Formats: sequence, structure tokens, C-alpha cells
Amino acid sequence: MSRVARDDLGQLTQIYALGTTQVMTVTASSVQSNAIASDCTIIRIANSSTAHFHFQIGSNPTASLTTSPMMPANQVGYFKVNGGDKVAVIRGGTATDVSITQII
Repeated sequence: MSRVARDDLGQLTQIYALGTTQVMTVTASSVQSNAIASDCTIIRIANSSTAHFHFQIGSNPTASLTTSPMMPANQVGYFKVNGGDKVAVIRGGTATDVSITQII
């Protein structure tokens, strides 16, 4: 559950609780994550590798090197999801791991 708080400058900011994290090995073939919890609407995808990968989100996704969004090296992104969705990833360079965290 998220809530609103004030930062050090008095500005409103959104606070999120972190849910389950799954670390996946990114390979040369598309691989899928576990299903996202039914009450989750946002996920955090983190690439701690020095190479990029491609990803796809959906009920039965397949990541593609040519049509799926790219996650650059050493980047983090937040994405809207539906409960039950999965994340598929495929190596674009020499990326090895991806961390997918559910925001609740």
C-alpha cells in the first residue's frame, strides 16, 4: 500500500512498500518471471549488468531483441502491470541478471 509523505523540503512525495523480489538470469532465449501478485500494479526492474537486455510484460510474454523495449545497462525502471502478469527478458548484450521487485 502506498502513502503520501513530505520530504525534507516539505514537498509531498509518494512512499511505496516493496513486495516480493525475483532475480532472474538473462539468457540468449526469452525467459519468464513468476506471476506478479494480484494486488500489485507497479514493478521495479533493475539492470545491474554492464550490458542491456530487452523485456516484455503480459500474461504470457515473450521478449524479443527486435520488438521489445530495451533496459540499458545499470538502469532502473518502474512499470505498470496487472496482477498475474509476468515479465519476460532476453539478453541483448552480455547482461546476466535482472531484479524484478513488486511495489505494493
